[in-house]
Amino acid sequence: MQENAFCFLLIQAPFNLLKLDKKYDIIVKVEGGGLLGQAQAIQLGIARALASFESSYRSSLKSKGFLTRDSRCKERRKYGLKKARKAPQFSKR
Repeated sequence: MQENAFCFLLIQAPFNLLKLDKKYDIIVKVEGGGLLGQAQAIQLGIARALASFESSYRSSLKSKGFLTRDSRCKERRKYGLKKARKAPQFSKR
């Protein structure tokens, strides 16, 4: 339950920063990832939308880090390995 409340606060953060709490209603559909990752993706989308609506919002959103994307992603599988880094078990004989 606490994680849901944290995710809700995370999503509402761009609105709270700009004092637009009751001005917009949002409907969002997300797939994949975990609950926290989805909340961060929604937050980024909201911040980008607000920055495109009103150009004066961009500087305050950028200074708080709401317009920065988390660039980490899953590493690709390499040839000859079981996973991205996991090698097959070594056998001496």
